[in-house]
Parts: sequence; structure tokens; C-alpha cells
Amino acid sequence: MSAPQRREAADCSETLHRIHEYLDGEMTAEDTLRIAQHIEQCAPCLAQHDLDHAIKDLVRRSCQCEEAPAELRMTILQRITSIEVRWSD
Repeated sequence: MSAPQRREAADCSETLHRIHEYLDGEMTAEDTLRIAQHIEQCAPCLAQHDLDHAIKDLVRRSCQCEEAPAELRMTILQRITSIEVRWSD
């Protein structure tokens, strides 16, 4: 996405697509501001934000004593470090 496009207000599609990045603090400050401004003005996106936030909190509280199996950890690490290229027309 080019710089001029990023400066425009976020829409519902982008907000919902990137809500987990937003909740996890994995966005640039500029993108975070855009998403936050959209959420403040859009009831459906705010509702989804609140639901996803509550689920993340519930999982964190319920599973904080659990440790992921080593095999799962390795699979996740392999998947996030691999590059996948897809072409579409």
C-alpha cells in the first residue's frame, strides 16, 4: 500500500482484516492511529474489536499455565519464517 493510501481513513474491510495486528500492537504508529480512528466511529468494527479483545483475554487467563508442545512450536516457527508467493489474475 502506498503512502498516500495509508494516510486515508481505514475502512471496515481493512480494519477487520488487520484487527489482530492492531490488538497485538504489531502495526506502525500511523496504521494504529488509522485503525483506532475507524473503530471509534464504526459500531460493527468496535463490536468485533471488543469480541476479539475479550477472546484474547480469556485465552490468556485460561491458558497461561499451559505450554505449547515442542512440535507445535516448531511448526509455527517454520510457517512464519517461510515465504509464500501467490499469483492472481
